[in-house]
Amino acid sequence: MAKKNRSVSRRASAPVPPQAPVPRQADPAFWVVLALGLLVRGAYFFSSRQSPFFEPVLLDPRYYHDWALRIARGDWTGGAGVFYGLPLYPYFLAVCYRLTDASIEAVKWIQILLGVVTLGFIYKTAEKMASRGAAIAAGVLGAVYGPLFFHEGMLISEALSLPLYAASFYFACRFAEKPSVRLGAGLGLLFGLAALTKAGILPFAFGIAAWAAFRAVRRREALLPAAAVVLTMLAAIAPVTAHNFILGRDTVLLTSHAGFNFYIGNNEEAEGVFKPPKGTGSNVEAQIEDSRAIAEKELGRTLKPSEVSKYWSGRAKEFIRNHPAQFLRLTAKKFALFFDVNEISDLNGYAFEKTLNPFLRYPWVDFGALGPLFFLGLAAALLSRARHAALALAWVSSYLAGSVAFFINARYRVPMLPAFLVLAGIGIAELQRLWAGSGRVAWRRTAFYALVLVLSVWLTRLGFVGQNVAVDLYNIGDIYLEKKDFSRALDYYRKAEGLMPDSPRIELGMGVALTGLGRPDEAKEHYLRCLAKEPNPQACNNLGLWYHARGEEDEAERLFLQAVELRPRGAQAYNNLGMVYGGRREWEKAEKMFRKSIELNPSSARAYTNLGMVLYHNGNHEEGVALWKKALEIDPNFSDAKRALELSGSAS
Repeated sequence: MAKKNRSVSRRASAPVPPQAPVPRQADPAFWVVLALGLLVRGAYFFSSRQSPFFEPVLLDPRYYHDWALRIARGDWTGGAGVFYGLPLYPYFLAVCYRLTDASIEAVKWIQILLGVVTLGFIYKTAEKMASRGAAIAAGVLGAVYGPLFFHEGMLISEALSLPLYAASFYFACRFAEKPSVRLGAGLGLLFGLAALTKAGILPFAFGIAAWAAFRAVRRREALLPAAAVVLTMLAAIAPVTAHNFILGRDTVLLTSHAGFNFYIGNNEEAEGVFKPPKGTGSNVEAQIEDSRAIAEKELGRTLKPSEVSKYWSGRAKEFIRNHPAQFLRLTAKKFALFFDVNEISDLNGYAFEKTLNPFLRYPWVDFGALGPLFFLGLAAALLSRARHAALALAWVSSYLAGSVAFFINARYRVPMLPAFLVLAGIGIAELQRLWAGSGRVAWRRTAFYALVLVLSVWLTRLGFVGQNVAVDLYNIGDIYLEKKDFSRALDYYRKAEGLMPDSPRIELGMGVALTGLGRPDEAKEHYLRCLAKEPNPQACNNLGLWYHARGEEDEAERLFLQAVELRPRGAQAYNNLGMVYGGRREWEKAEKMFRKSIELNPSSARAYTNLGMVLYHNGNHEEGVALWKKALEIDPNFSDAKRALELSGSAS
């Protein structure tokens, strides 16, 4: 009997032949979600082509567009000096422009495809954290979430932030499950690239690295995974820091605008949203020059970009020290604004775009639905101790803390949308589970979730800041002004003026439009009204040109000098002063002003032409002709340079 048992034992322990692994079948729901997202985004693209905002004509899209064009044309340094804006998106745009012959439509299609990639990561993250049902709900929500595909269609850095943040969140979940050097290196690279589009990811990145290091020490494991996260992230950021140090000769980690933005969000007149301080413009170029001019005037010396940033952050800290109660109220307001149902925008608002694009008038999901579902899903994930619930809480709260420290904008909420959608999907799946369940526990949880929904609906609809349609109207006016459609620009400025009659920016726009329409005397009145409301260098320049055209050179000079005082690095005022001095035959002073204008703006065909005229008049014919030819290289259609060459007999 014993012998038989041994025989049976030998047979039982015989090796099992290896079996081929069962291939994992593709989830059809995943591909349906991606197809739905592509269909919706494609339809939105075609419907948005008639919008005045389709092309990057003003504000941040124009800034990124111009920056990318410079890179695409060969300036791979992105412009000498310290970066003011985060550089990854303009470099991404530049590559797209080189591949597509600078086609805006092609770039938007590339961003649509990146949007579909974002949906893929949303689906996979929700599946990893909860279930397939949560993944389907999150993916479908993302496919039809209006503000998501709306922002993906803009030429703004958030269009690239979205896939990078979504991928970072997904791989952070994977890294938290099983830290490894390979995953840590990949995650660190994603963190670094994401930070080069929106730096709010950095606190979380260092936090998860610290967690991985603590975990390794507690378990007596290697610290290499945590080190890999930090080292690869810093390696991705290092070229930007090196650029700032070598070309800008300044020690700036990423960009030099943090101090100014910190002040915008924290001063006695701050409202929690973007509101340019007095004496500063609303577009990026004006902010760079005006913030620097104010700081240098106050401190009485030339400043590096880091010193300008330090000046403004110092003013913000002074406000916080002197007005702690107001600061706390402002911080609480910004917290509420982050979750506000309104898409608070400084470009074109989502709500206003509906008046221009019928496609957006369909009942797409908006933050009025997503916000409460996000809070529901977060509560459900924490209560049921879902996988990576604590990670999701840390992800959102660290980014929220960074946003509240500055000011709130719809675009700044965009990078968190992948996580919001994931948690909203978990919330929907939890409601489905409770609907199918019964018993005391189910009823208690249902009551708790109902309370969460009620409170979150209340929070998202506090309405501290309403929709300012006037901003959208004068933005459209600015667009038509850039296109030299002065009549339509004036119409929109007048509509904006009816809603916001005290705006100096609207007065300035109306003055420029009237000048373009050949009505200079009416334009003059608007320039005067603008200056009565606030000092404005462009209004000074334009009003000075009005006096210059009438031979009143002393008044013109006074206004141009005032423009220089307000914006010391404004090239236009120096060119205008050169014209005044040239008219007086003060050739040396005129030459100095034109050279200063060219130094500040090397792409000014007018300044090159004017300098050439001064030099040619004083007998330096060869250099004068060379400058006119340089002007035509910049702008082949610049008529003054063509005429000068023809009159000199040097036209080819």
